[in-house]
Amino acid sequence: MSQITEQAPPASASRTAHRGAALEVRDLRIKYGEVEAVKGISFSIQPGEFLTLLGPSGCGKTTTLRCIAGLESPSGGQVVLDGKTIASAERETPPDKRGINMVFQSYAVWPHMTVEKNVGYGLKGVDRKEASTRVSEVLDLVGLGPFAKRYGTELSGGQQQRVALARAIVTRPKILLFDEPLSNLDAGLREQMRVELLELQRTVGITSVYVTHDQTEAMSMSDRVVLMREGLIEQLDVPREIYRRPATEFAANFIGRANLIRASLGADAISATRDGVTIVSDEPYAGPGTDVTAIFRAENVRVGDAAAGLENRWTATVERISFLGRHLDVALTMPTGTIRAELPIDTRLAVGAQVTAGVRARDVHFVPGA
Repeated sequence: MSQITEQAPPASASRTAHRGAALEVRDLRIKYGEVEAVKGISFSIQPGEFLTLLGPSGCGKTTTLRCIAGLESPSGGQVVLDGKTIASAERETPPDKRGINMVFQSYAVWPHMTVEKNVGYGLKGVDRKEASTRVSEVLDLVGLGPFAKRYGTELSGGQQQRVALARAIVTRPKILLFDEPLSNLDAGLREQMRVELLELQRTVGITSVYVTHDQTEAMSMSDRVVLMREGLIEQLDVPREIYRRPATEFAANFIGRANLIRASLGADAISATRDGVTIVSDEPYAGPGTDVTAIFRAENVRVGDAAAGLENRWTATVERISFLGRHLDVALTMPTGTIRAELPIDTRLAVGAQVTAGVRARDVHFVPGA
């Protein structure tokens, strides 16, 4: 796994009202019998920040989220909320005393209750007038004011999602947790809800931790992303840097479409060679060893005249051409293997033709060899 250097959140985080709390996860470990699902991870979240735990199934992201919520117990390490330890192997604060709310994959909207009663369920003990005011404010915030008297069975999937969000924020928690909340929605509604959810989080200013395996959700919504693999953190950074400078082959493959060429690094630390193909970067490689993997994205590949003058130019054979609407997905065969290119739809190519493929040096990034 890569060495983790935690970066400060970007300026976008400062747009929030910063009414949330600071959260720290310190060397967290979670075991089920002999199986260690989370293997000692650490990260911190600043007030008002939106941080996403991203990774494939079984990587430990949901287990980590549930431990923050108090639904799983740590076998080592700590979870610290505003400087107070709320979870460790020795002691735990009960879930209902943490000031943390969670939006689940299943919205759990009670069908026999109206929208306003669903949302106000967690306000028992609050003055009735105050509770009614808070419910009305939150329903207006999520666009459900006109639906206050409707029952759960009368709501669409998107409306049920908004009810779940309203119910989570009406109690004014310090931290808001999301466990893949959009996975049950169709593609169009999911995109709409991504925008609405992020706008809501920015407006309310609650510190938020979001779990997903969907890279589009993570990249479009997050101040920072924690990419996890097999119970460890693979990379922690802002979305743009994880995309442009993945720390490992796994990070490159999981985030976006990457071309990988394993090669031997030259003495100049900016070029590597394999099977007669030389790959040049404008970033000197500072890692250990001479075995590296050169990474570049499919959208950065140029073909034919468009490759003229680029630092990297290679002879390739067109193996396959697929029309994908916005671009052509082209597979190109080289001595090092197959690379993928996303090209304009008016690019003239024929399967079997030899072409020049090129990539700018600034679009090539070296990582440690696998």
